[in-house]
Amino acid sequence: MTLPIDQRSIRQALGDLEIAPQVAPNETIDIDRVYFPNGHRGVLDTKRQLVVGNRGMGKSFWTHALFNPNVLKHVADAYSFPTLSRTKVVLGFNGSAKLSPSTPSIHEIQQAFESGENPEVIWRAVLLRAIKSVQTSTGEAHLAEDIQRLKLNPLAYAKELTDADEANGDSYVLILFDALDRLSQDWPTIRALTRGLLITILGLQSFRSVRAKVFMRVDQFSDSELFHFPDSSKLRNDHVNLGWEAHELYGLLLFEISRREAAEQTLKDLATQLGASSALPIAGKTTVDPGQQQALISGIAGEFMGTNAKRGRVYSWVPLHLSDAKNNCSPRTFLTAWKTAAEHNPAPQTQAVDRLGLSEGVRRASKVRMTELSEDFPWIPLALRPLRGEFVPMEQSHLIQLWKQDEVVKQILDKSQQDRFLAPIGMDLNGTPEALLKTMTSVAVMEERANGKINVPDIFRVDAGVLRKGGVAVPRKN
Repeated sequence: MTLPIDQRSIRQALGDLEIAPQVAPNETIDIDRVYFPNGHRGVLDTKRQLVVGNRGMGKSFWTHALFNPNVLKHVADAYSFPTLSRTKVVLGFNGSAKLSPSTPSIHEIQQAFESGENPEVIWRAVLLRAIKSVQTSTGEAHLAEDIQRLKLNPLAYAKELTDADEANGDSYVLILFDALDRLSQDWPTIRALTRGLLITILGLQSFRSVRAKVFMRVDQFSDSELFHFPDSSKLRNDHVNLGWEAHELYGLLLFEISRREAAEQTLKDLATQLGASSALPIAGKTTVDPGQQQALISGIAGEFMGTNAKRGRVYSWVPLHLSDAKNNCSPRTFLTAWKTAAEHNPAPQTQAVDRLGLSEGVRRASKVRMTELSEDFPWIPLALRPLRGEFVPMEQSHLIQLWKQDEVVKQILDKSQQDRFLAPIGMDLNGTPEALLKTMTSVAVMEERANGKINVPDIFRVDAGVLRKGGVAVPRKN
């Protein structure tokens, strides 16, 4: 008879998970923190210039991970992108207020635009400064001076870019742009600057060794006005979507457990006992047999969310109930659920966590995710408030009526002016409940079903007090 493995070290590792906050501008990403989900391979393809993702899906993480030469080399090996090992990475913009000879600050970009400079000329100056920073030591010239130089000599951009392209030999320069929502406090300015950036990087397709990659929020990507320029489809149709499949989330969970020395051997022993050794991540990368991964997770947390399969299997239930309307779950949200489960008492005797802990974890993670999204989109709670006590899915006409009764659009626009946050994108052009619904759909807080009804996924529904028959129970207010 096989004796059960003592999983206290795994439980401790889960309880000790460090749920990292949003990656800050100029943060250094250490190589031991980097996990490589297979679905993110497209981020490393330097020919694909646009990366789109919701809050917490990895935009800023990848921006700063690629900026670390050690991580870049490791990524090149892990994903079999040999050109990355010959690539120098520089930040073109990352929402920082810090002055840098290569990366403009928010203030520098805003000042140039407010002075009437053409957005394309602004970004051309930014690109040239970024390239020079990796080829030669840059001077102390300010961005405004570089812009004026290009205005006085319009041919200088093409010539300097061509010279740089030829000088690179068999090496490459990759320029990264992130946090575009920090370019301004209003969407018309952000839209104009972002469009100028996209037009500028599209022109780089004519060059061999100079590449650029833009990381963009999902609501910006859904802005119909943003891509109104020739050949924009070349960027839009080839974009990389940052998402996480269930097996990638579990791969990350196992990777994080393995990072804790005390738990690493226990996890290996458990995997061996269950015949699931191929589920273990190797060097931060998972090429997994889903069946073995499910067996290992069942060994850690039990197979079912109840006494049998009626309430669902742990492996599918947890990511399902933490997913947004586009079936995406952020890794931070997922790890929060498991960390909370490990803190739940009493601890199970033969597993690291159990279904009761995971149920509590999902409720906690839902609340955390709502708070997290509300930092990027402060208007989401205002939009969901009229739905408290209502059942979903609901008719679209009923949703619009609820919003009109509470004057939600006016509340959002007034609040955005008062607190100086960005209103839903597009409402500067069309301030209607229908425009709000479009944005709520783009950020995956709501979904329109095939029958036209509007649904709110459990991860947002629970904390907002919205009801659904058979859904996760809405906690009572104390």
